Amino acid sequence: MSEAGIWVTWGLPTRGRERQALALLKESLTGYLDTLRDAGRIERFDTAILRPQSAELGGFILIQGTSDQIDALRTDEGFKVWATQIQLVADRVGMVDAWVGDGLGEAFAMYDQALRRLD
Repeated sequence: MSEAGIWVTWGLPTRGRERQALALLKESLTGYLDTLRDAGRIERFDTAILRPQSAELGGFILIQGTSDQIDALRTDEGFKVWATQIQLVADRVGMVDAWVGDGLGEAFAMYDQALRRLD
């Protein structure tokens, strides 16, 4: 079961690159990320496109896997190119490591330890 993840977020498409942003998102879901999952390099991914609103967040993809899978993905050349493509077509791109599923226990333990040190 998944224990680690990378949360990839983006804002609005860069002006003049809206079509490229949409094409990249579609290709990412039906090509790149499906290929990673089918090859066993990640366990799963979830995608959300946010409805129009006043925040700057346009959507996100949560890529999940084992710690080893996510560590390997982070240093993979294909992943770096994919992440760079996102930055070229969307504003406010972010990538954050995440605890998911079986990894939540590690997160709880770390927060508990940090709280004890503050007491």
